[in-house]
Amino acid sequence: MIVKKYQAKILSLTWSILRDKEEAKDVTQEAFIQSYLNLSRFDMTRSFKNWLCSIAYRKCLDRKRKEKTLTKFLKNTAHEEKMSDSSENKVRRIEDSEIFSPILKKLNYKEHTAISLKVNEGYLAKEIAQVLDCTEGTARVHLFNAKRKLRKILKEKENV
Repeated sequence: MIVKKYQAKILSLTWSILRDKEEAKDVTQEAFIQSYLNLSRFDMTRSFKNWLCSIAYRKCLDRKRKEKTLTKFLKNTAHEEKMSDSSENKVRRIEDSEIFSPILKKLNYKEHTAISLKVNEGYLAKEIAQVLDCTEGTARVHLFNAKRKLRKILKEKENV
């Protein structure tokens, strides 16, 4: 029941960070397994969805750290396949946009995750902070920096 309810959202999050369909599926599955194994640690006063997203986010960062070099990551990203239009991808995400996809790659992980959660999932700064494991103010800074960078890049493209 939990997997059915949150699978699309978690897969969207992991794919927006990892930019690889198979890696995203693996990390999504790992996040569900870890949440199940640590269910007794879940704080009932918090949002389950945010707790699950934060597990998936940390799993993505762990996966990124295991990449040997940034060059390898960029090479994999350049040759990525777009996610299919199956039930996994019901809503068009900003990462799928031909305009925004290359621009989003210029953001750091936290900015990219923050803006993706805001635009794709409608998260508030408080919820983004829970996923990124930071303060609400820091989440707002990540959103502000992401928006500022996106505006600057788009303005440069207009002037070209």
